[in-house]
Amino acid sequence: MQGLILCKQTCEIEGDLFLFNIFKSNKMENLMDAFASVLHPVPDDALMDPMAAEWIGIQSRGMKQWISIQMAQKLGICANTRFVFPRQMIDMILSSVESLENQDESMGEDFFFWSIFKSLNESDVSKEFSSIQNYIKGDETGQKRYQLSMKIAKVFDDYQVYRPDMLINWQKIQSFKKLKDPVEQWQASLWRKVVSKYPQNHLAVKADLFLKAFSSKTIKMDNLPSRMSFFGISALPGLFLQVFEKMSQLMDINLFLLIPSDQFFFDIKSARQIGRMAVKKKAPIDPGPLYYEMANPLLSSLGTSGKAFLSSLEAYNYHEPFDDLFQDIGKESETMLAILQSDILNLVHRKKGGQEPLVTITDQEDTSICIHACHSPMREAQVLKDLLLNEFENDPELDPHDIIVMMPDIEAYAPFVESVFTLETTLPFSISDRRKRSESEPLDAFLKILALKNSRLEQRQVLDLLLSESIAQTFNISFDEISMIEKMVTDANIFWGRDSDHRESLELPAFEENTWQFGLQRLFMGMAMPENHDIPVQDILPCESFEGLDLEVLGKFSFFCHTLFSCFKILTGQKTIEKWCNALKKISNSLMDRNLKNGEDVSFLFQTIDQIREDAQRAGFIAAVSFETMGSLIEQKLDQNISQGNFLAGNITFCNIMPMRSIPFKIVVLMGMDEKSFPRQVFKPGFDLIKKFPRPGDKIERDEDRYLFLETLLSVRSKLIITYTGMSIQDNSIIPCSGVVSELMDTMDESFVFSQGVTYRFFHPLHPFNSEYFNIDNPDRDSLLYSFSKDNCSIAKALCEKKSDKSVFFKTSPETKLKEQKSNILLDEMIRFFRNPIKWSMKERLNIKLPQLEEQQKDREAFSLSGLDQYALGSFLMEKNIRSSREIELYPTLKAMGSLPLGEKGRFEYEKMVKTAEPVINAARDIALKKQLSPVALSINISGLEVLANFSDIREDGVYILNYGKLNGARLLSAWIRHLFFNICAPKNYPKKTILIGRDPKGKKSLLTHLFPVLDSDALQYFKELVQFFINGGAKPFYFSCETSWQFVQALVKKGVELDGGELDRDMVFAAMNRSKVSWYGGYYQTGERDDRYVSLGVENNDPFESVDAMLCSGFAQNSINVY
Repeated sequence: MQGLILCKQTCEIEGDLFLFNIFKSNKMENLMDAFASVLHPVPDDALMDPMAAEWIGIQSRGMKQWISIQMAQKLGICANTRFVFPRQMIDMILSSVESLENQDESMGEDFFFWSIFKSLNESDVSKEFSSIQNYIKGDETGQKRYQLSMKIAKVFDDYQVYRPDMLINWQKIQSFKKLKDPVEQWQASLWRKVVSKYPQNHLAVKADLFLKAFSSKTIKMDNLPSRMSFFGISALPGLFLQVFEKMSQLMDINLFLLIPSDQFFFDIKSARQIGRMAVKKKAPIDPGPLYYEMANPLLSSLGTSGKAFLSSLEAYNYHEPFDDLFQDIGKESETMLAILQSDILNLVHRKKGGQEPLVTITDQEDTSICIHACHSPMREAQVLKDLLLNEFENDPELDPHDIIVMMPDIEAYAPFVESVFTLETTLPFSISDRRKRSESEPLDAFLKILALKNSRLEQRQVLDLLLSESIAQTFNISFDEISMIEKMVTDANIFWGRDSDHRESLELPAFEENTWQFGLQRLFMGMAMPENHDIPVQDILPCESFEGLDLEVLGKFSFFCHTLFSCFKILTGQKTIEKWCNALKKISNSLMDRNLKNGEDVSFLFQTIDQIREDAQRAGFIAAVSFETMGSLIEQKLDQNISQGNFLAGNITFCNIMPMRSIPFKIVVLMGMDEKSFPRQVFKPGFDLIKKFPRPGDKIERDEDRYLFLETLLSVRSKLIITYTGMSIQDNSIIPCSGVVSELMDTMDESFVFSQGVTYRFFHPLHPFNSEYFNIDNPDRDSLLYSFSKDNCSIAKALCEKKSDKSVFFKTSPETKLKEQKSNILLDEMIRFFRNPIKWSMKERLNIKLPQLEEQQKDREAFSLSGLDQYALGSFLMEKNIRSSREIELYPTLKAMGSLPLGEKGRFEYEKMVKTAEPVINAARDIALKKQLSPVALSINISGLEVLANFSDIREDGVYILNYGKLNGARLLSAWIRHLFFNICAPKNYPKKTILIGRDPKGKKSLLTHLFPVLDSDALQYFKELVQFFINGGAKPFYFSCETSWQFVQALVKKGVELDGGELDRDMVFAAMNRSKVSWYGGYYQTGERDDRYVSLGVENNDPFESVDAMLCSGFAQNSINVY
């Protein structure tokens, strides 16, 4: 290293040796080989310190992983290395200036935020800030000021890097006074205020002082290495290049750059750029003599960012130690991928009539580039899994770490990847680049707690906190106990709101009903009061929703609620940052148990809180802020922290598309390459002067993403797979892919001629169990539509069989069902059968139990009562009133239950209900005066089946059945079955009459239906037929539907049809179907019986209402007549 004298304290420049080395290649492996050669020690170099660390500059932690692995493989070990980001190295270099050595690190975005946030005070109105002061005026919570400060801080941080000269001019009073642009004026004024305390402690001034110190030949080198290598850097700002070029006179600066081509391509133009030039010149451009017309379209279009960076490098004197690091892949392979990579290297543009010939692709096995269009992200993950399983099957040497899957937004795709890749045949995978919050249950729980503070405290929001293991363990609540708590909360009618004061704070009516306090009081009152106590005590009605050990669960849940609501009281008012940080830690300690499992995450949370405190103190921020501001700040800090620990962990790696993720892999997959997803859109504020007055070398995110795609093409070694949502899941319409993918397809279509049956684009069916994936005998099927899923294959097979077998749910023979028949049943079970025979047969005989649809949580009070609620409350009214000679006022009781809408609407609903129930109650009161007979337990044996039943409400003149609901077909049939049974089995001294009381289906008056005694022989015959229907109901479909069949039979009777077992007239059947189909299919005001999920499944391929033939052949018509 002649000409360079390094001293312990200072360094004086005496030579003119250039040590700014640039290594260029289109393959990362070749760059790594060159880097390894640089690392080999030189024996006669007396300046080499064997204990000195090797400094390596990187742009992503993923690159650090790859370099470490490669160094260990090539050199036998990777140790004593220090990986730094370019900005960190710049800060260290600038601190070597003697006048700056004792100063803090350069101001960053966090410092700017707090300083700006302090400066943008509404009481500090000045002429320069008037435009933004109008925006933040009336900002009571400080949210506007917080958000604006964040945006300005980001812009100021960019100014340090890309506009240092502008910031230096702003600090000069003469230059400041000459500013005329109002947007620049207020930013300059704000900047001067922000840096007034530390005018030399930002990057722009430090760099200026460094360059001056360098000219004076005094730079301290105590803490700087003798060599620094930057590996895989896509771009560097001009300021950084300027500093590194100067430092190359004091140390080795090595840049290892991935370059698409070894030819001069900085001035090539894309087709779009050529078109713009033509528009500007208002005349067509003759492309013949222009060399850029011959350039590769992918490089000319996607390489804008790289061209700008490489062009800026040409302004510096650098040395290229190696000139043979480029490698033409096209000479080693003839796949589509290799040809495209070769064309990019050699600036080849293949097209019809061009100088380079088109390449014919005849090999259907050439799948080096495949593009798959799917209907959703879930389908993308499913398709990808099958593709990778096929790769592992065909390539025994392929390892999981040879595959990388990148996507624009890992957070959006991670749930689908986890759900698909952990089912059936599992593949080892790891997900990197997720937000810390997404991978940390304690952090997510903590942010949910903060989000609840200003919420309505709805039922589901609060109960969801208990699903967090850290919170549940704190209060010793097990997972099984959570379901018990959910039942308590539902029974107590807790909807939302802590209490009436909380509701009032939200500027809503201060009703106490349906709040957490209301419900907990009801639960504890139910524990203290005797059973069946339905009288409010101090306006609190006991709720009996527990027994035994449930009391302990209620105590733990109550303690949780009390602690949670107490924490919310801490999060009120304005506080200093110091007090807010203490409050947040207190909340975490109160609600989240720190243990070995979550200790690291809770420690990270506390570190983040402490960092906020330190940043505010460094900026001198001592003002009080609102909870909204502090909550937004802590959420932003936790969300921006990205976890990269799983990158290159030996599995299939799923990660974000990030700068310098161009690490070579055998298989590279790009997921989620939709038009709106990539290139990613970054919206900059209108006051950004970099955007307003652009310069060469500025960071343009869209161009950087396009260059990332180009680098990805260069990093693929065997196969490139691209998936995107290309078809609508609603109507199958086409959804455009990303613009860069579209350009790739255009280039492929121009460069290649595909033989018949050869393609690189695939459009996948909507469902993974589509028969196309499994029908290998079909000559027209797509060879790349395959699946390794046994479950999906079974479903596809079942769907094919279903087309020929319409009675799939009822294959069992009647004989088999008779053997399985119980020896005795309750009469109520038989009644349930006739209410819905198909549902009963599926559940009880075929053991088909469909999953319960998740009940909608009651997160808000009802504004009107549903049909079920009206029936339940109406029955409650009748039960309490029929034994009283006068009306009992039950409004306070129902109000205390929380069963009514709030306010006057609740009173209105109650009075409406009373009016509806009054005729039935009056009729029932007369019955209550009659002498009541003793209850009886009866039984009868029919065809070896013993039927049991209990009868209680028996009066001197008959059996009474009281209903609040309307006397429809279902209630009439139920009464008829009980009536027949009682007529057969009743003791001799008991009346055999049945009186059914309910509401008239056609009006609001009460309706008494008398079922008179039936001859014992007739009753026995009718009942035997019903029992036989019941026994055979599980052996084959018994098409009958309570209300629809009742309407159907009534329609036939009104038409005068004789129901004597003769052949039915088809026209009459058709007319009856039209009269009853509303009960079957439903209408605007009612739900049809076919809407029941069991019925819908059972009649899917044999709907009796499809036609008259279906009605007759299914037996629906005859069954309805036989039963009714």
